[in-house]
Amino acid sequence: MRIGLYIFSSIVFLIIVSVLAFLVNSGSYHLQTFGIDITLPVALWMALPSLALLVLSVLHMSYYSAKNFFLLRRWQKDSDTLEDLAYWSILNEPRENHIATDNLKNIASILSGSSIVAKEGFEAKSERVADVLNVVKSINSGTYVDLKSKKISKQLSNMNPLVIKNSINRLQNDTKFAFDVLTNVGEHDKSVVGEALNLVTKTQNMQTIKKYLPLMGVANLENIFKRLNSGDSVGINEEYVKDITGSITLDCKDYINLASSAMKFLDPKTMLSLFRGFEQKDENAEMAYLYLLLEYEMMDDAKEFIDSNPENDFKKLKIFFDLKQKQNNLKLQDIVSLNSLCDNA
Repeated sequence: MRIGLYIFSSIVFLIIVSVLAFLVNSGSYHLQTFGIDITLPVALWMALPSLALLVLSVLHMSYYSAKNFFLLRRWQKDSDTLEDLAYWSILNEPRENHIATDNLKNIASILSGSSIVAKEGFEAKSERVADVLNVVKSINSGTYVDLKSKKISKQLSNMNPLVIKNSINRLQNDTKFAFDVLTNVGEHDKSVVGEALNLVTKTQNMQTIKKYLPLMGVANLENIFKRLNSGDSVGINEEYVKDITGSITLDCKDYINLASSAMKFLDPKTMLSLFRGFEQKDENAEMAYLYLLLEYEMMDDAKEFIDSNPENDFKKLKIFFDLKQKQNNLKLQDIVSLNSLCDNA
C-alpha cells in the first residue's frame, strides 16, 4: 500500500472513531500522572491509541521505504555499471568495476577481465551497446570506422585489436595515412607499421621508399623485387641499391633477388661495380656477384673469381660454368632455379 493512501485512510478512520465516541459520550476524562493533570474529551482519548499506532506505523513504513529506495537506487547504478562493463568488453578494452551489490560482483569481475564476442545476428536492447556492436561488426568486415566521431578513439589503446584492424582497414584506401603511420611509428602497433610499409613499397617510387628503408626488413623488399620483375623500374638506380644494402641486412638469397631484379634496369657495368663492392664487404653477396658474371657471360672473370675463392663451393654455379663451356647458348635458369642457388652452396 502506498504510504500516502495509508495515512489518508488512517486519518479518516480516526475521524470516524472520534465522531462515534463523541456521539456515545460527549464528556471529558481526567487523568493525573507523574504530577501532571490532563483533561481531554473521551472521544479524543479513544483516538489517541490509534493516532500513536498511525505515527509509529508511518515511521516504520518510511524507514523501510527509504531503505528499499536506496537499495533499488544502488541496484540501478550497478546495473548501469554492468552495461558499461559489457560495452567496453565488446570493444576489447575491459575496465575495472565499481560494483557495490554483492550478488553482482562476480559477474562484474568476469567482465572486467574479458572481451565479449557477440554471436552473429545478436541484437542488443540497449541503444549504446547496439551501436558499438555495429562498430565492431563493420571493422571486422573490413570497413574503416571513424572512431573519433563515435567519441571512443581516446578511450581505446593503440594495441587494441579493433584499433589495429581499423587502422589496417584505413590503409587499404588511404595512402596518405600510411605516411602518417610511418612518421609516427611509436603511436601504432608493429602490424600496422608493417602494412604501411607494404603499401608504400607496392605503390611508391624509390625516392619515397628511401625515406623509410631503416624501418624495413627483407619481407618489405619482396614488393620492390616483384615490381622490378614485372617491368616497373620503381625509379631504381645505383644509389638506391646502395641504400638498400646499407639499411637492411641481406643474406645470400636476398642478394640474388636484388641482383636478378635490378639488372633489368641497370647496365652491366653499374651492376658489376655495385656487386663487386658488396662481395668485398659481405660474403653473402659472393654468390650474387658470380651469378652476374655468368649472366653477363664474362666467363674469364667468372673463372678467375671461382679460382680465387677455393674455400667457397659455388657447386651449382660451377656446374653451370662447366656446361656453359660446352654449350654456349645455355641459360642458367634452364638448369637451376635462382631461389635454390644458395641452398647448400
